Amino acid sequence: SQNDFIREWLPWRTEYLNVILEGEQLAKGGICEQCCQAEGSIQCMSCTGVHAWCGPCAVKAHRNLPFHKVQRWNGTHYQATSLMDLGFLWHVGHGGGAMSPSPGESQSRGVWLCIWGRTSKLQVSSLSSRSQMTIVHTEGIFTHEVSWCSCPGSDPIDLHLSLLRERLFPASISKPKTAFTFEVLNHFLIDALECKTSAMSFYQKLKRFTNNAFPDRVPDRYRELMRVSRLWRDLKHRKWFGFGHDTELDPGEGGLALFCPACPQPGINLPPDWKARYDSNTVTRQYVIDGNFTAQHMKMNKPEMDVSLSDGKGYMVSEIPYQSHLQQSVDNKERSTCSNHRAINAANINKSNLRSTGIGATACARHGCFVPHSVVDFQKGERYMNTDYSICNALSYHSENITTALVIYSE
Repeated sequence: SQNDFIREWLPWRTEYLNVILEGEQLAKGGICEQCCQAEGSIQCMSCTGVHAWCGPCAVKAHRNLPFHKVQRWNGTHYQATSLMDLGFLWHVGHGGGAMSPSPGESQSRGVWLCIWGRTSKLQVSSLSSRSQMTIVHTEGIFTHEVSWCSCPGSDPIDLHLSLLRERLFPASISKPKTAFTFEVLNHFLIDALECKTSAMSFYQKLKRFTNNAFPDRVPDRYRELMRVSRLWRDLKHRKWFGFGHDTELDPGEGGLALFCPACPQPGINLPPDWKARYDSNTVTRQYVIDGNFTAQHMKMNKPEMDVSLSDGKGYMVSEIPYQSHLQQSVDNKERSTCSNHRAINAANINKSNLRSTGIGATACARHGCFVPHSVVDFQKGERYMNTDYSICNALSYHSENITTALVIYSE
């Protein structure tokens, strides 16, 4: 059992603590393991094993590891520092390295840069291509000095694309000062899905990773995380559903959502001659409709400022046609004789602070898979005008020439 493993460990607790404390003393006798000459006062908490470097050798060893956490020995203990403080310069472009001058040329006379596979020298005075950036990673929030590509023909407007090629998602298009690694964005999507982690809690965790004692000293990029994670999720969906290789093809209604793989869908899981092979009553759809009154949505202060990335492309219906349908429908106020009929009685309750009082959805009755482009908002409870729109969209989704359907709906 778990208790047996703990009892086995107890006699070793003191030894474990001693080994951990030994790792906090000056490593390698204070001599740099790379050059074997300078003082090895730098250690990395992210690298495997125990290492000791001088400042230049630590920067060289971490040329492709910019998100490792380093510490400097101050005479009594290791103190947190950063690769940027040690002189680390992140070269965006050229494979992460700066172009070197030819043999015999003085570095002070100019800087050699690439021009489409060739080399050319530009005066240092003409280059002002360095800036500091805040980069959010799974290990924490880092500040790095970035050297941008200044090759002739390069466009400063495309700096955000240069970051993207380095697997960094820029927080803005013009003059980006913040970027998120692809890895941290993927971590946030999984945390939000499996652990129900909010963006605020996720960013607070990253701040604790960066400075556990004083997290308020860490740059606040919570709003940027909220915005960039939406863009990242949209790009991932378009990539997964095959819309990345054909830029002229745009997802249709429900084009970024999955449906039940077992339910009959012509052109997807039915043979070309299915109409001749099967009876019309054999190939049928079965649907179930229900509502959820806990999925409420507050009214936005400025709804006209909201930007939709996938309106009608997923499980929710397109907003404009749905609102047009509601305006043209007649609200038949109905009250049940049942003393506690929540679905009908809630329809007559107007909650002015809510944009939607719940959602309604149509799913496949056998396997419980939601039908894409069939989830609707409730404005005043579960009304027929809402559920009818959901049913109609579900019946028309990938059901060409299927003439039989069973709809199960209980108020």
